[in-house]
Amino acid sequence: MSEQDLLDLDFTCEFGLDDDDYYYYTYDISNFCLISPANNEVKDNEWYVEVFESPEIRFTNRTELEILITLLVNNCNKDEDNNI
Repeated sequence: MSEQDLLDLDFTCEFGLDDDDYYYYTYDISNFCLISPANNEVKDNEWYVEVFESPEIRFTNRTELEILITLLVNNCNKDEDNNI
């Protein structure tokens, strides 16, 4: 998956505290967070996304990630949390 894929899927770019060269991407759906590795950890420009605090769940395919996001957004209880 490319960095552009993450941008196209509306991931938010987060910068390191004291280092603008260090960044990663997040996507929050209610209390569920998807997170990419930091740019300095990406090899061969192949980005991936993990479920925050569950690194065993990893997405490397844009289509599968897009399906997951669609399912989560469409099935989230919007009355409980408006952070979508």
